[in-house]
Amino acid sequence: MKILVLGLGNRLMKDDGIGVELVEALLNEKYMDKEIEYAVGETDLNYCLDVIENRQYIIVIDAVMMGKQPGEASVLPLSELVRSKPGLSMHHLHFLDLLHQFGERKQGMLIGIEPFELDFHLGLSKGLKEQFKRILNDVMSILNQYKSN
Repeated sequence: MKILVLGLGNRLMKDDGIGVELVEALLNEKYMDKEIEYAVGETDLNYCLDVIENRQYIIVIDAVMMGKQPGEASVLPLSELVRSKPGLSMHHLHFLDLLHQFGERKQGMLIGIEPFELDFHLGLSKGLKEQFKRILNDVMSILNQYKSN
């Protein structure tokens, strides 16, 4: 089964862009696998919906505020996410809400990264920049765990 890893976020809102930065880093690290494809969706939800069409399994990477330590990764199955749960996204519309509205029932998971700081600024906060390599390694470990199951 081919997997799509989709990076979401807004680079102009500091740590909200962590999903985009991580997917680009996975591509630059040549973390390639014939079973995995990558897409940078940023905040273009129409593009995201197009790119997930006909995909059986998607892994979304995005900033998620869950009250954890900044830079900590959480893994949440898409099937268990409650669409009406507020505060999961800085985006004007939430990608996961759109999946439900369009009747999409995709299998997959959300890898949520706890942001350090959300504000108008191009690029990640100093706090996440300092932890970026560790966060990238955590995400690669999650992907490896998924592939081995």
